[in-house]
Amino acid sequence: MLKIRISSPRLPAQSERSASRVAIVGGGYTGAILAKLLVERGLHDMDEVIVFEPRDCLGCGLAYDVRNVDVRLNVAAHRMRAIPGSPTAFVDWLQTSGTLTVDPQAVTPEGIFARRRDFGRFMQAQLATHLDSGAIRHLRQAARAIDRENYQWRITGSGGAVVLADILILATGHPPASKPAAINRLDPLTAGRVADVCAPDAFDRVGKSDPILIVGSGLSALDALSRLDALGHDGRITLLSRSGHMPRPHAGGGFSPFGDFRGAALTSARKLLAKVRNTIAEAEKQGIPWQSVFDALRQHAQDLWQGLPMQERQKFLRRLRRWYDVHRYRMPPQAAAALERGLNMGRVTVAMGTLTSIVRDGEHLLATIETRDSERTAFRCRHILLATGPDFRDYAAHQRFLLAMHREGFIQSDPLGLGLACDTAGRALTVAGTPNTSLFVAGPPARPAFGELTGVPEIAAQAGNLADGIIRSCARETRTIVIGPPG
Repeated sequence: MLKIRISSPRLPAQSERSASRVAIVGGGYTGAILAKLLVERGLHDMDEVIVFEPRDCLGCGLAYDVRNVDVRLNVAAHRMRAIPGSPTAFVDWLQTSGTLTVDPQAVTPEGIFARRRDFGRFMQAQLATHLDSGAIRHLRQAARAIDRENYQWRITGSGGAVVLADILILATGHPPASKPAAINRLDPLTAGRVADVCAPDAFDRVGKSDPILIVGSGLSALDALSRLDALGHDGRITLLSRSGHMPRPHAGGGFSPFGDFRGAALTSARKLLAKVRNTIAEAEKQGIPWQSVFDALRQHAQDLWQGLPMQERQKFLRRLRRWYDVHRYRMPPQAAAALERGLNMGRVTVAMGTLTSIVRDGEHLLATIETRDSERTAFRCRHILLATGPDFRDYAAHQRFLLAMHREGFIQSDPLGLGLACDTAGRALTVAGTPNTSLFVAGPPARPAFGELTGVPEIAAQAGNLADGIIRSCARETRTIVIGPPG
């Protein structure tokens, strides 16, 4: 038998295909873990991996590039499965790096809740070797424009750098925070008294006893509360919540996930809610906290989301999303303690309603809150902090280069307002609805296809699958032709 082994080129004019250049826009956790996996798993198939990220370091992004030592992860370290194939990498690093020695407050009965900036340091350590060797190239520029040139992506950076890439990955992370309409109507002087809690200078002008209104009651609001507590702030703080819901606490005891959501015909939001409630009731009978049920639910959340018809996804987002979020994204014990102290002392209060107007009253601001019953209450404060969470609606419009790509038909915003339309392989969907085989969406903007894609473990899993898929597409394919009878 005569065997002939030949290459199967992607383009008819080629007999062999060289390794590919991959460009990643965004160097937060998502972009960093993708770059790491691409160079480690595709050593012979990657010509170059380039990351556009204006920050000094890769792996931090907005979430982990924080100067404040009091802002902590809301997930215990042993659940931060940040490196595919090495589930204990973060815990091991915390112990071997001496981080827990200088931060003993991280250790709680509910687990180790490390500082956000320490997770950023961990990711920097993961990339250091690849950056030093040049396997990963960090361009400290933001992407300014992206277009096509001779079957490649042409990325122009804010500093003038131009890169041609075979594969482009959009790892652009969370968009800016949503703003109540009342904020957009403010004059410049009044607007200067309103700050995003994620801004580096958000707390610079806050006096020790200044009354403060925090718009939002999620994890970002609790981060702000923790920061104020660490600064020794003793003034009155009001947390404004539209729904009245706040993140729930973690459970101690080291319970394992409880409940089986696989194979269930959970094809509607109503059935899903009933299943969760019944499972919680079963858990309580066995002395197991409800948190264990949500830990199990989280493991299957992506499959459940993909099994919901579009109409049921809309119902879930409209009726159950906030309820799910406060149980799924729980507050770290340190933030829970700060909140409890403030509530017990009467220094912290929670108001339910919508911010409708803001006016200056001398050195103070008067913020009008309208409840669901159309009742209005005025809150007097010195500063307003926005902790409303990222606004994913019309995601393609929040950066100029994304808007231009949308106009060219390369990408489209998800109709549910979750990010960019893509398939489960991470391929961006064009305006015509077809997947683009050289353009990918990674991390939170890819939530339309996955539903659950905010936590590090879920992003890590998507990054691993995405890296493997890209490497397979870049690797030279071979096939064997058999001529003649065997023997």
